[in-house]
Amino acid sequence: MQLHGKRLALLGLGVENRALAAWLAQHGHVFTVCDSDTELATADLSWRAALADCRLGTAALQNLEDFDVIFRSPGIPLKRPQLIAARGAGVRLSSGIEVFIDHCQRPVIGVTGTKGKGTTASLLMAICESARISARIGGNIGTPPLSFLDELQDDELVVLELSSFQLQELGRSPWGAVLLPIATDHLDYHSTRDEYIEAKGEICRHQGPGDWTLAAANCAASQQLARSSTSRQLSFDGGAPINGDGCWASEGEIWWRNDGPDVVVAQRADVHIRGEHNVTNACAAVASALLAGASSEAIPDGLRAFKGLPHRLEIVAERGGILFVNDSLATTPEAAAAGLRAWPDRAVVLIAGGASKGALYTLLGQAVAADAAALVTLGEEGPAIAQAARAAGFRGTMHEDCATMAEAVRVATKAAAPGDVVLLSPACASFGMFASYAERGDAFRRAVQQGV
Repeated sequence: MQLHGKRLALLGLGVENRALAAWLAQHGHVFTVCDSDTELATADLSWRAALADCRLGTAALQNLEDFDVIFRSPGIPLKRPQLIAARGAGVRLSSGIEVFIDHCQRPVIGVTGTKGKGTTASLLMAICESARISARIGGNIGTPPLSFLDELQDDELVVLELSSFQLQELGRSPWGAVLLPIATDHLDYHSTRDEYIEAKGEICRHQGPGDWTLAAANCAASQQLARSSTSRQLSFDGGAPINGDGCWASEGEIWWRNDGPDVVVAQRADVHIRGEHNVTNACAAVASALLAGASSEAIPDGLRAFKGLPHRLEIVAERGGILFVNDSLATTPEAAAAGLRAWPDRAVVLIAGGASKGALYTLLGQAVAADAAALVTLGEEGPAIAQAARAAGFRGTMHEDCATMAEAVRVATKAAAPGDVVLLSPACASFGMFASYAERGDAFRRAVQQGV
């Protein structure tokens, strides 16, 4: 993509586009910033000399046809009428991720799926460290890869966690593509489930014969997307042997097949994070690391070194024999159900609810009926979750419509007995009560620590 001499605009100045702005300025480009935040006019921006113009406030989305290329912040949906009109006028829509993949000369492994992206990418990084493979991680996990593009060394690998927002109509695919299980999510952003799945497919759709795709064996959507690629096809599974090449867990061992005999590369016990879904994530990370050149001897140490990420089945405290667990990043019914199943040896008091992303809660209701001792709800989706649990036959204690996280923790603690788990696994977005899943998880942590 040629940028010199083009009229460039950055639509939205979030984390990713701020990194893009710095990169464009360093490479001699000028651009316009379009953002709803009027305070950017007085902000201290190190690359301000590269600004051709600022369109702020209500002017941010006006006259987008003035530009040749618009770099869209991932949080701005493509279905916005102004973007549809701009594209119709011949404006090229792009992103910082596209610029990075276009200019990166090092191997890139992209990881996507509905849940588990951050855990899988971080597990892969831990194995790379054990194998002494130099690697950088970026993308949806928090670090824009353009912030380190010009610093990459010749021997470095890049791992990118990629959301559907970042992938949609990307038009590029990395060398290695990991497709974790895909469920329904983000229907507040995407028009349909098919559109959401289609966006995920960009991670492998543009690959070639020298690339590889690693797809969840037990997910039809992931397998179908993988078949759209001309790359080498592998798969992974956390609970059963697979067909063809890839990685799987079976009978307490983690196996690897790569155009040859089956080899045990680690033990199930080497995975120190809870939940069968995390065994699946571990198998994806193991296969990716081996494809990137890690030795099989490095796998066990890498798996054991990883203790989990914040807000992902994170143990906060144990008080009075009750274990408090923060799983705030479980923002889908499927993720919350997986969080419930991660404690087969304990009774669970579940705190769930939040803002809608267009999901249905039938599956979660069934999981609550099967695996929860009590249910505490909060947020706008609390009533729907409670109704799904009742419809599934849940007969345990239920406390509905808590006004605050502190109240939810207090009620859940009273419902729990020594040996139980109080689990925040919301199944919903955080918005309405909290600015982000992290803020929600921090509120849970504070309430637990204060003993409310």
